[in-house]
Amino acid sequence: MTRKSWQIMVGLIVLLLGGIALCKTGALEDPLLKADFSSETGAGATNAVTGLGNGRLTVGISPWSELIYFRWPTPSFHDHLRYLTVAKGPIMSYWPRDMRYGDDAPSLDWRRYGRPYEKYPGLGARGGIYLKNKALSWFGDESWTSARAYEPEWGPVLCTALSRKEAQIKVCQWVDWDEDVLVQDFRIDSDTAQKFFYYGTFDPYDQYDSYSGYLDTTKAGFATVYLPDSGIILYFLPKQKDQTRIAGHLGEKLTPEAIDKLYPEGGEFVALGFLNKPDGFQVGADRKGRSAPAKAPLAASEDAKKGKLSGSSYFLGQSDSGLEKTVSAKDNRVTVFISAGASAAAAVALIERARAQGVEALRTRAVAAWKPMADKVALPESASPVEQRVARRSILNLFMGRDKQSGAIIASPSHQPNYHSDWPRDGSFYDLALDLAGFSDMVTAHLDFYRRFQRKEKSDFGIAWITGLKPLFYSPRGHWWSNMATDGTPGDMKILPIEIDETSLLLWDLWRHEKFVPESERKAYEQKYLEMLTLAADAVMPYVDEKKGWTKKVFEDDNAPPTATLHGASSVLAGLSAAADAGARWGADPAQVEKWKRAAVALRAGILKRIEDDRTLDRGGWRGLQWTLFPAPVFESYADPAADKLIQRLSKAVTAEAGKERPGFAYLGEKIFILRLATLGRPEYQPVIANAVKVLANEAPMPGTDCFGEVTIWIEMPGQGRVAQQRTSIPHLWTGVTSYLAVEALYQPEKFLDQIPPVPK
Repeated sequence: MTRKSWQIMVGLIVLLLGGIALCKTGALEDPLLKADFSSETGAGATNAVTGLGNGRLTVGISPWSELIYFRWPTPSFHDHLRYLTVAKGPIMSYWPRDMRYGDDAPSLDWRRYGRPYEKYPGLGARGGIYLKNKALSWFGDESWTSARAYEPEWGPVLCTALSRKEAQIKVCQWVDWDEDVLVQDFRIDSDTAQKFFYYGTFDPYDQYDSYSGYLDTTKAGFATVYLPDSGIILYFLPKQKDQTRIAGHLGEKLTPEAIDKLYPEGGEFVALGFLNKPDGFQVGADRKGRSAPAKAPLAASEDAKKGKLSGSSYFLGQSDSGLEKTVSAKDNRVTVFISAGASAAAAVALIERARAQGVEALRTRAVAAWKPMADKVALPESASPVEQRVARRSILNLFMGRDKQSGAIIASPSHQPNYHSDWPRDGSFYDLALDLAGFSDMVTAHLDFYRRFQRKEKSDFGIAWITGLKPLFYSPRGHWWSNMATDGTPGDMKILPIEIDETSLLLWDLWRHEKFVPESERKAYEQKYLEMLTLAADAVMPYVDEKKGWTKKVFEDDNAPPTATLHGASSVLAGLSAAADAGARWGADPAQVEKWKRAAVALRAGILKRIEDDRTLDRGGWRGLQWTLFPAPVFESYADPAADKLIQRLSKAVTAEAGKERPGFAYLGEKIFILRLATLGRPEYQPVIANAVKVLANEAPMPGTDCFGEVTIWIEMPGQGRVAQQRTSIPHLWTGVTSYLAVEALYQPEKFLDQIPPVPK
């Protein structure tokens, strides 16, 4: 059975077992905890406070400055660092448990950030110090207390302060905006530190990461060598995986040019070096959950325990390799460079150029490159400084998650859970925020990505339809894959044939973005995107039951079996209303436009009728309640008594989540900004909204990075009371974007009012 067939079979089993297995989660009655724990049980928890990147090289940073993924050449692929947290696989996600340290944590810092359980502790890349008492401490072990901040607060440079009894460490990390190199500047304040070590379990890889469970393949990694002339360690995976080519040269003094001559086809190359040549090195075998020959060199992370690296210069296989530098009170600064390239010469040259420029020049250049983007972010002048800071960072994080070449924007660069794909559902809200923030050119490029990868085939086979007892052959024409890599190839949610809300929201996005296109360019915009609009609107139509005024059962928001909830109905109404309005002006076939309008009218009438029944709202899907208020054009005016029932429910949810009456929250930013729009002119709701924005900006974000996970949980911390802990895919860019929208809506709600399509009539 092929890997693809196996994934489909496992996915189908999961879908079929879901209804039964969910009954077995009695210990987790709260839907939020169930969703979070299920996600992290199946795929592992994220050990990150943020990601850093330039739209090509993207890295994950733990609370203690460790690297937990290293992705290149796009934010989608490939991850070249072996690091994994404990995961149980997709089937076990239906029997969820907490995969992070809590009361059992060996330190308060681990408890505060919920360090995930690690199957093989010590994987990843990190620095450490060797003390006079012969103790070795890696940054990230339980002895360190952490804090962090961007310097400047709007910039790309993250500085982490690590503290313990014998030492104070400050490490500043950033990815160069133009070159694919990570810079890490360590300053060590300690009277007892003698050595600084840095190691990494880099395993260059050339396949897309698996969504299910964790990626820990033996196919990653190939060879690691120390280059003596440059003092650089080179990890690589050539396109032609032939070890006999290099085997006869391992005793020689290797150079990048010699390696490229052996492997002229190129491949994936990761280079690790200091600002200056190291005082020691070790290329070792990674034995963490891996077997290696008895005579294989010791892993650098183990070898460093004796205070001196042994100097092994090569290893064929998965590697744990590192460098050493002697430090003192007078010589206490170490700069670590890590680069990625398609050849040995390219990867090494990046470090050589960085060395020649010097760390201060590199930092100045990185900040200068970031400043125009930070200055451009449109923010409400009346917002508090903290609200402005959090809102700005939420927009700037999109630059880290955006592929420079294709214009795609991923949901999160996280490795566990694997969210590093573009979901059109998320993308439509990214585009709304980017338009409001002043980056309409990015929205145009994003929509062009969707235009190029809209599905055109008329027939396909979708095994997941069986969960709804529907025919397995369907027409994908006009839809999109549920999620896509930055090159447009389908992600691991491919098993879901279509998602009706995603197709519909992109129709809304196309209509909405036209307002931000310069007048002189609108005709060209309409002509370019008319086919995309027409195909998508026609694709949605078969899933509308006009007689019932509702959608037919179909996939909504990454779930199965097919359902027909307010979530799907409201998004389809938004999409078809937008298509009818745009199509009439853009030159679409009038007969088609009339069909779209008629379906939208029927849907609106059906929604208005059904929301009279509380069960429709109780079973409304993830976002049915709020999307019925925005962007769906259900109500002529929010003063409509029918809207009041939804508003009251939404207000109650916002009050409970921001007031810590529930274990935590998800999608709070979206609820806040939509509640604000729906209650203009109703002062009785404004204290609820203002307080929720205050909590969202001041209490919820990851301390020091202002990032969010998909889920926020309130935890008890000794001496601090209830504090927010970010969970599930950090940084989650959509959650951040909706936090920006919440701040915008609080102070400038008028900017949203023309983003709702006309009520269909």
